[in-house]
Amino acid sequence: MTRPRALAFAAACALTFLLATPGSASAALGDFFYTYTDADGVEQRQKVTDPDIPNRQCHNVKEAEDPATTKPAHSPVNETDTNAYVFSDIDCDGTAQVLALGGGRGGVNLKFRSFLFQD
Repeated sequence: MTRPRALAFAAACALTFLLATPGSASAALGDFFYTYTDADGVEQRQKVTDPDIPNRQCHNVKEAEDPATTKPAHSPVNETDTNAYVFSDIDCDGTAQVLALGGGRGGVNLKFRSFLFQD
């Protein structure tokens, strides 16, 4: 007869193994939009779409990377199936705001320079 303690230990080990094993790479499916100001001072709307947006990978807004020469992006819209996090600084540093999956929005006052997707 198997001891209950041994069964519990085996189950705990199996659960630990499953949690420690990395999942397959996934991407946010859908579109992410933001507005930036180009070199001529004109606001442009940018669309980022799958498969360009892998989960848990920081993306700098290329049009807003240099604080000395560019303005931050603003007015993000998250039309993906994953929560989006926008950050005030490059490399996903600074203040973070979450945009809910499926239509989360930020207004013109939500300034950011990087973003990532994470479920």
